Amino acid sequence: MRAFEEIAPDAGQLRLELDELDAFLSKKKNLEERKHVAPLFKKRRQLIAALGLANSEVQFVNRVAVELDLFGDFSCDVACGDSEANAFTLIEFEAAKTFSIFTRRDTRGVRRWSPVYERGFSQLVDWVWRLESDGQSAALRRIFGKNSPHLHLLLVIGRRSDLTDDDYDRLRWRSRNVTISNYKVTCWTFDDVLATVRRRLAYIEGRNLAQAPCGRR
Repeated sequence: MRAFEEIAPDAGQLRLELDELDAFLSKKKNLEERKHVAPLFKKRRQLIAALGLANSEVQFVNRVAVELDLFGDFSCDVACGDSEANAFTLIEFEAAKTFSIFTRRDTRGVRRWSPVYERGFSQLVDWVWRLESDGQSAALRRIFGKNSPHLHLLLVIGRRSDLTDDDYDRLRWRSRNVTISNYKVTCWTFDDVLATVRRRLAYIEGRNLAQAPCGRR
């Protein structure tokens, strides 16, 4: 599925896929990108679609793609969006291991951003470079259906349990304040995916948020 396909929302199926993600994360602490993450998400189209709501311009997700082709030499792991609003989220998955986001502390007690994180972030940089250097109107229309799509970049990496509160604050600060050119970038752990999508589903269904299950920390 290297181009967008239509999808209709299915809250029941999304709830099932969230339960499957919850069970998987409960059993498996460390996740390899190719061995675990790709099969986990790419078979769950409702879960992929829900990630599109990371983009504040997305109102109703009706398009999903796996390994979306970006001008031939780059592709994103999954993408989703709202064709009517012309807004899309491009998503990169990385591994979830103890040092996927930050390295061990150095002699000064500082944890640096890990090579895994920087590699994932660099993928997003390359997407923007390609979109801005070769993003002629005809090419953008081929990929997104219209000119000038509102794009949001999402990096999913690591586990919340591997981060201290200070580490998590650093990750959230970077996610809120760093952009690539004019593109907003969000970074979630896999546990953030579970918790965030579950809360949004609870809101849509009108359930009590205090009783809605959250992702494990």
